[in-house]
Amino acid sequence: MVDKKKYGVVYTPDKLAEFTAELLYGEYGIERDDKMTILDPACGESALLLAMKEKSTGTNRYIGIDIDEDIINVNIINNGEDINYFYGDFLIQSGENSTLDFWLKKIGQVDCVIANPPWSSERLYKKEVLSREGFILADGQYDNYFLFIEQSLKILKMSGKAAFILPDSIFSDDAIRLRKLLCEKTHIFVIARLGEKIFPNVNRATTVIIVGNELPTDDTRTKCFRLGTKERKKFLNNEINLMDCYLTSVHEVKQSRFSETEECLFDIDLYEVEENLITKLEQDKINWNTKFSFGRGVEISKSGNAVICKECNFAQGYTKSQENTKKKVCTNCSKIIDFADSKIVKIISERKKEGMRKIYVGENLHRYMMSGHRYLKLGIQGINYKGKTLYTPPKILIRKTGLGINAFLDNESTYISQTVYSCQYIDREVDEPMEYYLALLNSRIIYYYYLKKYGENEWKSHPYLTKKIIFSLPLKKYIKSRLSSQICQLTQRLLISYDRDVDLKLEKKIFELYGLVDEEIMMVMDEINKLPDLSAINNMKFSKEEFEKCTDI
Repeated sequence: MVDKKKYGVVYTPDKLAEFTAELLYGEYGIERDDKMTILDPACGESALLLAMKEKSTGTNRYIGIDIDEDIINVNIINNGEDINYFYGDFLIQSGENSTLDFWLKKIGQVDCVIANPPWSSERLYKKEVLSREGFILADGQYDNYFLFIEQSLKILKMSGKAAFILPDSIFSDDAIRLRKLLCEKTHIFVIARLGEKIFPNVNRATTVIIVGNELPTDDTRTKCFRLGTKERKKFLNNEINLMDCYLTSVHEVKQSRFSETEECLFDIDLYEVEENLITKLEQDKINWNTKFSFGRGVEISKSGNAVICKECNFAQGYTKSQENTKKKVCTNCSKIIDFADSKIVKIISERKKEGMRKIYVGENLHRYMMSGHRYLKLGIQGINYKGKTLYTPPKILIRKTGLGINAFLDNESTYISQTVYSCQYIDREVDEPMEYYLALLNSRIIYYYYLKKYGENEWKSHPYLTKKIIFSLPLKKYIKSRLSSQICQLTQRLLISYDRDVDLKLEKKIFELYGLVDEEIMMVMDEINKLPDLSAINNMKFSKEEFEKCTDI
C-alpha cells in the first residue's frame, strides 16, 4: 500500500475532473470525435480519464498509470474494459533503459495528457537517479509535480495537449524554473486559478493549467481566469457551474508577458487594458536595495514559548506538530529533546516583568496603527535576538503574514518578532522623511499593483509577503515639493490617530503623485472594491462619491 500522505496523493473530485476535461474539449483543438491516445500518469481512481471518456464521442484509447498497485487492481475491476491500466512509477523505473524509454515502449507517445500529479516536496528519489534520467527541474527546491510535468511533455506528441491540476505553489519563487520551462517550450493555453477548498479537507489552493507541446510565438495568447471568493463559495455549495464562471470571467493576454520578468510571473489578474497603468506606476521608482536595509525580528514561535535542551542548555522555539509529538531535534547539538522532561520557558509575554522589553508581533501591526504590544525576555541562551541595530529607529515595520499590506512607522527602539519586517535607511543621514515612503507602502495604489502582479497568495493557509515581493513594489522616488510635504503631513496625522477622511485625502494626494487620471483611479477603485468582505481589508474600499468629497488639506 502506497503512503498517500508521503507521496502527496489526493484524488480528484468529480466536478474538478469534469471542468478540466471540458476545458480540453471546449477550446483547444481536441475534437470530441477524435481518435486519440489519452494518458493520466497518476490516475488514482480514474476520475479524469472517466471525465474525458464521458465527454467524448470518438474511439479514444485511454491509459492510466499509478504507483499504487491496489488502486490499479480496483480500477481494472471497475473500468478495465474501457481503460488500459499499468502499475508502475511514471518517473523512475529500474532497469538498463531510461524510464522514458520504458514507457514509450509500453504505450508510445500520446496525443493528450490529463493529470492531477502528486503535490509533495518530499524527496522520493536520489538526486543522482533523477539526474541520470535527465530531469532538469530536479535541482534545488522542487515539488514532485514539477517532474510529472517534465516527463509528460517528453511523452506527449508535438502539438499534443496537456492539462495539469496543480497547487498554487506554481506561482511561488520555488517554481520559477518550471514557469520558465512552460513559457519557453509550450503554448500555455489557459491558467485557471481556482483557490482553496476545491479539494475537500485540503487547504492548499488549486490551479488548472493547459499547455500545448509547441513553441510559442510573439503572438501566442493565454486565457486567464481566477475564481472569485463569492463564486467559489457558490460553486462549492453546488449553486453555480464552474464552466459558466470561467466563460463569464476569462480574459486573454500575450503569453510573452510572462517571460518579461526574471521570475516569469504568471500575473494572470492583470488585464491588457491595465498594462499601461502598471507601466506608469513603475516609473521613477526607488531601488529598494540601495535605499533600505531589511530584516526580520527575534526568531521565536508565535506562542512565545521555547524548550530548553537538557544536553546543551540551548533554548529554541518549536512547531505545533513538535508540541503535539512532545519531541524535536535540538537545533544546536542535534540531540532529541523530550518535552516531558524538559523545561519550557516563555520568551514573549502579555505582562511586563523585570528585565523585559517591549516587542511588536505581527498581530499588533495594522495600516498606520499598532494595537497593543507584548514583552520580550532577554538573555536566553539559544534565542536569536538579532543585532540591536535592527531595532534602531526610525524604521518602517511591515507585517509579514495577513491580508493586504500593513505598515507602521516606529520611532522607538521596540523589538519585533520574526513575523514583522524592519526597513531602515541604509544612509542614516539621508534627508527624506520616512513618513513619505510609509504612505506609499500603505496606499491603495501599491496594493492594487501587488494584487495585479501577485494576487493574494492562497497556497498557504495565510497569504504572506516576501522580501522579493516588497522590494518589487514601485515606491516613487522622494522629491522635496509641496505635494510630498502634504503627503507627510497627512501621514503624521494618521500615525497619531487613524481617521478615514484623512486616509482618503492622503490617497488622493498619492494618486496625484503618480499622475493618475480619472479612468485609472476608477480601475484602482474597482479592483479594491472587488476584495472579499473581510475586516482586515474593508477599510481599503472606497466609493466614487466619498472620494470626491475629499477636500484639500
